[in-house]
Amino acid sequence: MRAGAVLLALLALAGCATGGGRVGVVSGGTTRSYMLVAPPAADDAPRPLVIALHGWLGSPEQMARMSGLSAAAARYGFVVAYPRGEWHAWAMEPASRRGAADAAFLAQVVAEVSAVVPIAPSRIYAVGFSSGGFMAQALACSGRVRLAGLAVVASGLPVPAATGCVPGTGVPFLLIQGSADPIVPMRGIDTQDRRILPTWDTLGFWAARNQCQGLDHAAGAGIRRTIGRACRDGDTEAWIIDGAGHGWPGSSFAYPAFLAGPRATTPDATSILLDFLLRQRAGPNPVRVR
Repeated sequence: MRAGAVLLALLALAGCATGGGRVGVVSGGTTRSYMLVAPPAADDAPRPLVIALHGWLGSPEQMARMSGLSAAAARYGFVVAYPRGEWHAWAMEPASRRGAADAAFLAQVVAEVSAVVPIAPSRIYAVGFSSGGFMAQALACSGRVRLAGLAVVASGLPVPAATGCVPGTGVPFLLIQGSADPIVPMRGIDTQDRRILPTWDTLGFWAARNQCQGLDHAAGAGIRRTIGRACRDGDTEAWIIDGAGHGWPGSSFAYPAFLAGPRATTPDATSILLDFLLRQRAGPNPVRVR
């Protein structure tokens, strides 16, 4: 990863947000933590759960500030958990020891949140920014959590996650990507030890996994949308924001343009992904692995 990306990630640590409670958990003999935001509810009806994964060297607080998901949780009636990656990072290989440990930790977060807040098992979603999106896809591929939907921003699919994806039904998938992203470019990127697939290969992977019959393309004012046609196992969609750099479109949080490229003030990525995710439900036959 280039030096600019290192500085970019360090700057991310300056972002902070409050409004959530920090919860410690021992997973695999290691003490880890997550931030939980569970707005008051009028009744005890089960609510959706969004697992929101920060980028490389980021934090739960930075992810909350960037995404605005905590405020959205109160408006839309869901619960959001922001896990902290070990050393502020995530693994991307579901079959590796560290990848298995991260997936187990996230599965434990889901179990612990479900034990204290009524959560609808068919409405658990994963959201990830940048390398958090790598991990969100690796989590879906691991089969450790029954996900009803997956949405990633400024991200792509790591080759180890793709090759290690357990067989079974697909998962609804949404990708929001800037066309001028210099950190996770649309053409893909090689990091020190793994390849991140290009945008269209990432979308193609999930379209195939979701048994889509093809992809339909539409272009608007500065936005290109690709939508899976007749997807049997999960809606599949991409929003390409023309001229946008590495960031969360519509967020007030922005990285320096000389590192991340142009900031996209529109559209509102949070509204787009919640509109996509909250209409999804997990099927009756989730993939199970040991």
